[in-house]
Amino acid sequence: MSTAFILATGALAMTELVETEPANAATKISLTAAAEEADPAVAPEHVVFVATDGAPDAAGTFEDPVSSIAEARDLLAGETSAASPGVVYIRGGVYQVEETTKLSGIENSYVTYTSYRGEEVQFTGARTLSTDGFHKLADVSGTQYSSASRLQDSVRDQIYALDLDAAGIAPGDIYKNGFNWVQQPLPPELLVEGVTQKIAQYPNGDAKMTRADLTVKYAPQGARDFFSDKTSSTKTYDEMLQMPGPIFNAGSTAVKERFLKWGPPTTWTQQVNQPPHSSNAGDPYYVDNSQYETDGWLSGFFGTDWATENVQIYSAADDGYNLRSKYPTMYKATSSGGVYSLIAQNVLYELDSPGEYYIDRWQDNNVLYYLPADGTVDGKSISLTSLSEPFFKLEGVAGVSFNDLRFDGGTGVGIQLFDCESCRIENSEFANFSLDAIRIGEDNQTLTALGEYQTRRGGHNNHVANSSFHDLGGGGVWLAGGDRKSLERGNNIVSHNEFRNISKLTLANYTPAITLAGVGNTASHNYIHDTPTMALQIFGNDMLITHNRFENVVTAAADQAAIYSGRDFTYLGNEIAYNTFADIDGPRRWAIYLDDGMSAMNIHHNLFDSGTEAVYINSGRASEVTDNVFLDHEYAGFELSFRTKHGATLPVPNQKVHVERFNDMLKAGDGTGFTNTQANINTWLQHYAEDYPDLVNWYWPSNPDGTACQKIDTSSCTVEAAYENPNSLLVPSGTEIARNVLINTPDEGPGGKTWPENWQFTEYDYDHYNPDLDSIQVSVSTPLEVGFDRNTQTFSDSSSLSTTPNFGVDWIEAWNSEFPGAVVGTQPVPDKTALWVQIDAGWAVDQDAHSPKRVEAVQTALAEAIAVDASGQSTVKQIDKAEATLETRLKKL
Repeated sequence: MSTAFILATGALAMTELVETEPANAATKISLTAAAEEADPAVAPEHVVFVATDGAPDAAGTFEDPVSSIAEARDLLAGETSAASPGVVYIRGGVYQVEETTKLSGIENSYVTYTSYRGEEVQFTGARTLSTDGFHKLADVSGTQYSSASRLQDSVRDQIYALDLDAAGIAPGDIYKNGFNWVQQPLPPELLVEGVTQKIAQYPNGDAKMTRADLTVKYAPQGARDFFSDKTSSTKTYDEMLQMPGPIFNAGSTAVKERFLKWGPPTTWTQQVNQPPHSSNAGDPYYVDNSQYETDGWLSGFFGTDWATENVQIYSAADDGYNLRSKYPTMYKATSSGGVYSLIAQNVLYELDSPGEYYIDRWQDNNVLYYLPADGTVDGKSISLTSLSEPFFKLEGVAGVSFNDLRFDGGTGVGIQLFDCESCRIENSEFANFSLDAIRIGEDNQTLTALGEYQTRRGGHNNHVANSSFHDLGGGGVWLAGGDRKSLERGNNIVSHNEFRNISKLTLANYTPAITLAGVGNTASHNYIHDTPTMALQIFGNDMLITHNRFENVVTAAADQAAIYSGRDFTYLGNEIAYNTFADIDGPRRWAIYLDDGMSAMNIHHNLFDSGTEAVYINSGRASEVTDNVFLDHEYAGFELSFRTKHGATLPVPNQKVHVERFNDMLKAGDGTGFTNTQANINTWLQHYAEDYPDLVNWYWPSNPDGTACQKIDTSSCTVEAAYENPNSLLVPSGTEIARNVLINTPDEGPGGKTWPENWQFTEYDYDHYNPDLDSIQVSVSTPLEVGFDRNTQTFSDSSSLSTTPNFGVDWIEAWNSEFPGAVVGTQPVPDKTALWVQIDAGWAVDQDAHSPKRVEAVQTALAEAIAVDASGQSTVKQIDKAEATLETRLKKL
């Protein structure tokens, strides 16, 4: 990279990104103090108060607050600016969110929405369920309870039922979801005392069905076979949803005894997708809800180990085709190999374990059934997530902030930003959302596997900071920004956040804690831990991932990593530096995974602490893995190429997408139809001239007419052109692996095969394209041998590396300057109590009792103090200064 973006030290509130020239090629980022800038002043007339006991037509003052954010927004509409921003103080309490609050355009810009003096403020899309509405089955009657007869006798008298329609609460729905399917809202979650309950399932707990329990009897083609990169006979998305689903047969005794309870009888014998069920008794596809399940699903891994999905149970029959399903799987369900791990879910008959619930949506019955853990609902706090729309939608605004707030309980996205500038979400908490908690920008509703996939509308200079994300069904922060065609930067940032227990509903469906898309965005000082899937995914260029800690992630999926990016040779200029990866264990689980041609990643000065394998480069090129420490790993890394996997043949898997994405950035045209303008291409070549000077020569093996080679021949598409010319994208040239320290990372790979210096190279004649690759490494058995302290993550001054060629004192100093004291995760917010005392005094001034000049001085200091108070990024120094200034001017009255 010709430039790098570095993170400033000091108080959390003052961290900002500063552009600087790198000191050298190996160390491209460092920490520096940012200059403090004065906060703008907030005029008292631009302060509005919101309270749970407020009124819609109130004045918005402390004594007469409004009752909602929308009302506060309207009071300030058109009144604020960058020079004169507004503040909405939100009094403590729970605010029920029933519809999206929209902030749009300049008239709703430059406003901070913050809790008032640390009072606990919660916005929730979860509707409280009064325990008075729950009744034992013996005490209810009506056709809406017709499904209750499907319950097992052993638990029937323990079940409570609640009529959601009578309570005025939407029942939600269950949709086809999973890897590569368009993400849909997930079903409502039941929360009891803040703890998420489970939808009725078999088997109970964390157990899963394997092929011994339920095997694939018939497997039609998967939807993935009909993507444009796989066939010319493509299907639309809706056509894919109409494809037939697999048929399953019961295997184990336990499943044979119960599977007939999971669906209605089979009335359609063909092995194609079935017609809809009907509640009309005269219809051939009629289902009697009092006897048969109507909305059961199978969910989990159907033969792949990297992604889950669901299929609906259409029917159950003891005819050799036990369970017919609706909807296809993305990949063909397999009767052998891969990972096969399923649950039967949303089956009322299986509501037999304390803490399980079921919603009967058939013919708008809309009844919730629940089996409480201790036999009663009395005295419990119970709620149901019901809002599928974003709580807040910001579109085309600037300078809007949310500070010190809690958001929870939605079946969709929490906060959505489109085309926003310099907005902040900080010091807040997000929990119990089914999809991403925050989405900045959007994609074009194209599946990520296709060449047409793009992201957009991420805006610039937005920041998510010092917030906690946990117990999320999907991901944490999905963030776009910048334009890949022109390499315009987004400069959006995710920093000092904690993410845990995310992707709990979508499991391994590529819903990480952080997604960075576009150009020039940053993830720094985050703590991401205890998640079943990947932690961070990259879609774009010039991203900076620095000073994060990734710990115990990718616990349920495989073929994934803490940091993942793939299938694009033009995702250039990304940098992963000064991060810690800890306890990432298991086969096909990596710390960093550059998949399917992902190239030009700069991986330096990271600590890989305990794991199976650290770095996997799958068929990429021009990446750097330098100056890292690999501690207690089975092996440090793995390099695989197209030629190794498939021989010197064409086409390679996913070739169509590879060609389209490469052309979309670097093939001259009018900028449409997988081309870029020549002006933009010139920008690319200039921007990457220092790091990838041969970029202008990169090519995909092609015929004279410009079409991609489809087979090896003796004219244009030769083995030499495809697999031996270092400028061919199929040749993994330009890779550098050097100056790494390997501690207790043996050089014996799987199967006892020894690889050079602890790295597995499987490439055909690899060293020919990368001379002296992996020749400068240090490998020892214990940390003591190189003076490494695992706790402080630093090397001693007397380390043997200080006299080791190609390392030395400068190398140690470069490492030690960044790792100690790099605090990750959320940090305490400075105390403002003394400032509040002065602000109250400033509010109380009788302006008519003092000279106008001195009153004006107090008003100026008061406005500055309010701005410092409302800001979620104020430093101790700024707080003390604002307090002292206001106090001094008050004394002069």
